[in-house]
Amino acid sequence: MRARTRMVRRSLLVLACAWLAGPMFPLPQAATALDRDHPPGAAGDDHWGDSWDDGWDDYNQTILRMQRESIASQEEQAREAGRARRRDEIETQQEKSAAEHDAYFDAILADSQAALKSPVGVYYRKPGYSATEVPGSNARTVELGGFTYYYDQGIFWLQQGATYIVVTAPAGAVVDKLPQGVTRIQSTPRPIWYFFGTFFGEKNAGYEVLKPVAGLTVFYLPDGYTQENVNGAGQYRFGETRFKPVFIQGVLAYQVIEK
Repeated sequence: MRARTRMVRRSLLVLACAWLAGPMFPLPQAATALDRDHPPGAAGDDHWGDSWDDGWDDYNQTILRMQRESIASQEEQAREAGRARRRDEIETQQEKSAAEHDAYFDAILADSQAALKSPVGVYYRKPGYSATEVPGSNARTVELGGFTYYYDQGIFWLQQGATYIVVTAPAGAVVDKLPQGVTRIQSTPRPIWYFFGTFFGEKNAGYEVLKPVAGLTVFYLPDGYTQENVNGAGQYRFGETRFKPVFIQGVLAYQVIEK
């Protein structure tokens, strides 16, 4: 009797525990038609596999998209770096061109400013100029050192075949009159006149071409002079005469220096 009672109690206890654990461990239910057609573990039951494959594909697509975006970003950075280098090259070239233009302009200005104050409207031909026609009817011949020069309005010519070439005035040549446009140099004890690189002094009834001494100062140089750099100092040369730039009361001038 007691054994039967214990068995009943045990059965009731098992039923109670099963009832209480029902939400966690549901009791087996009747198989549905789908379950009967596809029992657990049967071939074709790949719901978990499909979910896994879909997740893996999404992951791969995400990685591929990130890689493409990274590559595109790197390519764009490379293009931008190339554009930046090109802009720098263009700016550098423009700066170089501007500097070269300024240097060229400065050179042209430096080459011309020495002649800016030369007399205007005065007959002048720079050394090296040539013509096939005989100098003007007023030209005079001057004999010096075995050469016959033609002198016309302050300019000296030498004949070479059928051509007449302008030369720098030969020191010692004596002419009958001064050309129009001469400038009197004031700082000399004896009268000296200056005309486009040539210095004249009185001699008897005429005027002699002088070899200028150091210290004579003029305010312009003729076309045909050259610029030189001697021991770091800028100098000007016309014929055999050298000049250095000086300032007289703030005005640019050119002073004869020793050879």
